[in-house]
Amino acid sequence: MQAVLSEGKRRTAPYGPAKGMIEGLNLLRRTTPTKVDEEFLRANRVAPGNEYKVVGALRFLHLIDEDGRPAEKSRLLKTRGPAHQFNLQRIVREAYSDLFGRLDPEDATKDAVYNYFVTEHGMGSEMATKATRFFVELCRMAGIELAGHLPRVGSRKSRTAAARQRGIARGAGEPVVMPSVQPDLVVPTRMAAPDGFPLVLAITPETARMPEDELADLFRKITNALKLSNLRCG
Repeated sequence: MQAVLSEGKRRTAPYGPAKGMIEGLNLLRRTTPTKVDEEFLRANRVAPGNEYKVVGALRFLHLIDEDGRPAEKSRLLKTRGPAHQFNLQRIVREAYSDLFGRLDPEDATKDAVYNYFVTEHGMGSEMATKATRFFVELCRMAGIELAGHLPRVGSRKSRTAAARQRGIARGAGEPVVMPSVQPDLVVPTRMAAPDGFPLVLAITPETARMPEDELADLFRKITNALKLSNLRCG
């Protein structure tokens, strides 16, 4: 993907090692350098051999300018709690505005994002794979839910506060309250735990997304483990 800059240039989306680029992001969050360049990253042992790609990623996210000086937006990274996640969402959505304009997050599977980078911006397979990996990881950190990928889950208090911030940012009359994660389905079984009490299995949202064959295999393993446990305790 490419972003259109104010001076008319075009910038390619980050496609370096995701781990190194995330380390660069976190380094900028906890430090206040006068300049972020390859030498600075090398001194902090960030992405050895790929420092220039990390610099490019920070520029793409509009966190540093063309000379490597931290931009005003970089201060948003230094916030804590729900405010930090909300600000990171803003950074990601603005940097990848073209992608979000073409793909609904609910339909943005890894394949869809990969295909976007390939077809819309001419990336090769390796570049598109790395660009996709970094984008998905950024969304996970920012709490942006993509199809098939859950965002990083914080405490109930943090999730609720973040949801309220999003509601206020949208100008909603009432804050949006994000409910705590609850089981989608509770399945009583005839099996008994070793202590003699009946066992209840709770199907969480994550488990519900598993393919049926994997879910069946999981239940078989649980059943066999309980039988073995009952035998040993009998």
